[in-house]
Amino acid sequence: MIGDIDKGIAHSTLASFADDTNICKSIGTSEDVKLLQEDLGRVYDWAKENNMTFNGDKFQLLRSGTNHEILNNTYLVTSDNQTIDTSPHAKCLGVYLSDDGTFKHHIEQTIKKARRIAGWILRTFYSQEKDCMLTLWRALVHYVLDYCSQLWSPHMAMDIQALESVQRAYTRQIKAMKELSYWERLKRLGLYSQQRRREIYIITYTWKALEKLVASPSNINEVEPQFNQRNGRKCVRKIAPSQAPARIKSLLSSSLPYNGPRIFNCLPRRIRDLTGCSVDSFKTQLDSVLRTVPDEPPVPGYTSLCRAVTNSLPDQVDLQRRDTGLGRSVGTPLL
Repeated sequence: MIGDIDKGIAHSTLASFADDTNICKSIGTSEDVKLLQEDLGRVYDWAKENNMTFNGDKFQLLRSGTNHEILNNTYLVTSDNQTIDTSPHAKCLGVYLSDDGTFKHHIEQTIKKARRIAGWILRTFYSQEKDCMLTLWRALVHYVLDYCSQLWSPHMAMDIQALESVQRAYTRQIKAMKELSYWERLKRLGLYSQQRRREIYIITYTWKALEKLVASPSNINEVEPQFNQRNGRKCVRKIAPSQAPARIKSLLSSSLPYNGPRIFNCLPRRIRDLTGCSVDSFKTQLDSVLRTVPDEPPVPGYTSLCRAVTNSLPDQVDLQRRDTGLGRSVGTPLL
């Protein structure tokens, strides 16, 4: 029954999963608002035909743009002709998107939730032994920080540091780890930084999209392979429209369709060329490579010791290759 909810939708894009339904449209004029309202009306008619009722109190309207005349002078209504309230953030399938096009609010909420759970663990469990603490961390906190991270992974240093601070504070409480630097704790505990974990999810999703195991992250910018006899398989890099405002270019460059190929292409050819194998096999071989790449997440007071431009994989791999070419030893500097 739910499969034909988009029947008759002529001017907008509708997506539905479980009990979440979203309808969106690019708005340039007040006429576009009317067309969107017409499509909403068709959705209301569908619900009536199928003896269903939408809860108008749960409707959220997210508006993004700089056309203040449209933003301030137009509105949409529910099936009861009640104005739909505009929200600064809208939650869909567990992820908040803000009206400025960023995931900053979602990142803030994620950090709060992860800190709350980490604090509960430290208050509830007496043992600070490594095995106990890591088991609890992986079982109760990891999923909070990882959930859908390939979509909202931040590019701003302050957000990267804030997310990293949760794991940094928690690992300091593990027995015999308090006196070690965060970088050293990661190595001793066999953990990746949160930044590196997010990039692993981005790589894995990009590979799965190339293998047609999942849908491309965008209908407009599909993940496309590019084959070369010398370099093997790479992803076609997306370039933001030259006429786009700087803010839009920044948002696009940090999005999955743009960022995924950039990170995937820095991997060794033997990883990029993996095809026809299971996801677990790909992850295992990827892990064997990434364990050799320095993982030096930004930490207040220590960022100047990171020799790479950033801790992002393309920068760390580039530094590693240059060091190898110059015959230098590659490793984490002493803190």
